[in-house]
Amino acid sequence: MALLKWQIIFLTFLLYHLNDEVASEPIKRIVNGSNAVAKQFPYQTFLYTFKNYEWYATCGGVIISSRAVLTAAHCIADNAVAFIIFIGAVNLTDSLEPGQQRVIVKRSYVVVHPEWDEFQLINDIALIKLPVEVHFNEYVQPAKLPNPKHLYENEMGVVSGWGNTESSNTGSAILKYYVVGVLSLDECATQLKELTRTPSIVPQSYICLKPSNSSPCKGDSGGPLAIKNPDGHSTLLGLASFVIGPCETNRPSVYTRVSSYLSWIKNHTEISG
Repeated sequence: MALLKWQIIFLTFLLYHLNDEVASEPIKRIVNGSNAVAKQFPYQTFLYTFKNYEWYATCGGVIISSRAVLTAAHCIADNAVAFIIFIGAVNLTDSLEPGQQRVIVKRSYVVVHPEWDEFQLINDIALIKLPVEVHFNEYVQPAKLPNPKHLYENEMGVVSGWGNTESSNTGSAILKYYVVGVLSLDECATQLKELTRTPSIVPQSYICLKPSNSSPCKGDSGGPLAIKNPDGHSTLLGLASFVIGPCETNRPSVYTRVSSYLSWIKNHTEISG
């Protein structure tokens, strides 16, 4: 009973300080995106990280089941103690927003891919197991996992997040999004080579966005690249991993291809099939 009492006190402390920080700190967003509305991206989540006795606005994420959220491996700090996952949110600063939920998750619930390599930027994926079951409604729905046999090249998808609007720290509390095409791996390799002036080998586990007048930016990491299905549900193609340069537009952006990790995901969740 004493241990339970202290756990409750600790979680209350985390929530109190999170609410104080969210109310005072502007949230950052996608470059040249449009404002999302309630129920538009019911699979979208956002992570706040508690480390060094402070809260940090961190990354996006994606609901894939009632007990699991995907994000990028580089979003999970080694010294993180806990996370708050915002679910069903559009305005992160509005705790009374209809549909918004917040779930506290301890670091021990997070599974980072064992072959995540921060130097080569490969296997940039992590799974957050939720301690409670999320109840789905019109504000909260999971994204479907992709077809492993389909590359989705040249298809149109949508990316969303609360990342920076530019390389500076100006931003908005509102979820942003934009529609973008998917590059072939060969074209992605060609464009990355031209930009970096070095030979670029693009692994199959990358999925790249076509250059456009919009771009993901810092804070969008771990967020979704998804396509809308005829039945109204969405399929998750990728998780935001990295951009070339300081969030400049008209450059390809690189996402982690979710279909490359279906076996790993299923090994750590209740998802089957």
